[in-house]
Amino acid sequence: MAKRTGGYYWLPAPSPGNGSPSWSVMTRRQLGFDAETGHVEMWDAVVDRLAALWRKDATALRRTLGNCSYGLPRGRVTRPEKRFLVLHGDDWPRADGLERVLLAFGLDPRAAKVIFDEHERTMREDRITLGGALEIPAF
Repeated sequence: MAKRTGGYYWLPAPSPGNGSPSWSVMTRRQLGFDAETGHVEMWDAVVDRLAALWRKDATALRRTLGNCSYGLPRGRVTRPEKRFLVLHGDDWPRADGLERVLLAFGLDPRAAKVIFDEHERTMREDRITLGGALEIPAF
């Protein structure tokens, strides 16, 4: 079951036309990490994905966003007992955020309990820095 647990980030991608990014869930597995890897350890890989999506220089973006691992919505799926727990900061960038996370981890909604976790919230300063680096509107 380990493939169905672990951290995730929401990644913005350029969206033609309206200036607002499109958002998708990027799991720790898609980034090449194990279930126990923390968000800070995943951050460089996330920044590299952002650089590719936004056609930015990865080295320069890593310098700018190196300490901004709280700049994107994120969370973690755990399974301490029989049920999966979906920990989140209640800052999904999409109205169907929970459904997208459940789909990304292959979870049945009946097998998951959703829990707000203050630790998973984005930080204002990191969001501002990230938005400026990617030239996207505030989220």
